[in-house]
Amino acid sequence: MQTKDIRGITERIADVVANRDFGRASATKRGSNAEFPYVAIVKYDYNPVTGTWRTRNPKTGVAFATRDEALAYAQKCIDAQRDGLARDLATPRYRALREQHGLPRELPTD
Repeated sequence: MQTKDIRGITERIADVVANRDFGRASATKRGSNAEFPYVAIVKYDYNPVTGTWRTRNPKTGVAFATRDEALAYAQKCIDAQRDGLARDLATPRYRALREQHGLPRELPTD
């Protein structure tokens, strides 16, 4: 029965990570070097009043020659955040993080 509980928490962690909004990958021309004009950005938190998105640069100092490369990098950064959250939620010492996301404080043991 304990392995069923572990499987259940794994599925719940996957649901939490899937439902969390990490933003969407995008790219813009902000690079200072003409050979690498595109910078990867992540758009999040749309403001309907102003019609603008809040953005963040997942890694400063990195620019790309094509928009597709910048988009792929931004998506890679989002995927890394998803993996990191899933890993942290499955780590026993992150009790408060699990509670914050509506998961049980303690992980079931096998």
